[in-house]
Amino acid sequence: MKQFISVFAIVTVFAMFGATPAFPLASSKFAAEVSDLILIPPPPPASGTHDTPFKTVLSTMIKTPNKKDLLIGGSFETALFTQTQVTGKNGSTSTSSASATLEVRVLIDGQPFNKSTGTGAFPPIVMYDHRAQTLSATLGGVIQSCTVNLVTGVINVATDCTVTDEMINLILETMSAHHFNFVAANLDPGVHTVEIQVRSGSTADTSPAGFGTASATAGVGRGSLTVEEVKAINQIVPGAGIVFDFTTVP
Repeated sequence: MKQFISVFAIVTVFAMFGATPAFPLASSKFAAEVSDLILIPPPPPASGTHDTPFKTVLSTMIKTPNKKDLLIGGSFETALFTQTQVTGKNGSTSTSSASATLEVRVLIDGQPFNKSTGTGAFPPIVMYDHRAQTLSATLGGVIQSCTVNLVTGVINVATDCTVTDEMINLILETMSAHHFNFVAANLDPGVHTVEIQVRSGSTADTSPAGFGTASATAGVGRGSLTVEEVKAINQIVPGAGIVFDFTTVP
């Protein structure tokens, strides 16, 4: 009976913004890195548009023989914060919107997936979290005082009353865990470095300007990167083998 040697390397991340590579052994079938610390602390919530570049948060290495495939798993705690507030009076309508996203990709030997050659880890980018929050309201305002027209005895709120803004505020803050499997096919023999990267994005705006506030942010907590050496069938037939599908679903 043929025996396989499994290598399970777990390295705790000691830095807030990086990862220490795991050290592979010869003929390794499995490698992993796990973090028990916050990988990307969320910045203070901000308005406007803020997009961060992809940042490597976990990394490991694995040695493969000829034409092996990799099954790569990425698991993360993800945190999103969105805040929208609207103000208005005299029947005006105001809208505030905020969105936050977290995207993940895998690099093989420092390179992302190459569609033309089919090399690298597929899918190229996975959306782990996305929230879009919109708050819209038509507000009459808070009447503080009014002056009666002594001639007509009628009060016109728009001209005879002091009206201050009404306000509605909505805040959402969540944390959850997500996992996705990436696939890399037909790797050349040798030692390969596998990195998992994360980037965040946020947008926040109000309309009309000055009638409310909006802010958003995103972060990544604990995470794990697992890499398993596998071998799919060489001949691709319907329903078998490794197929990268680029079809866009309507």
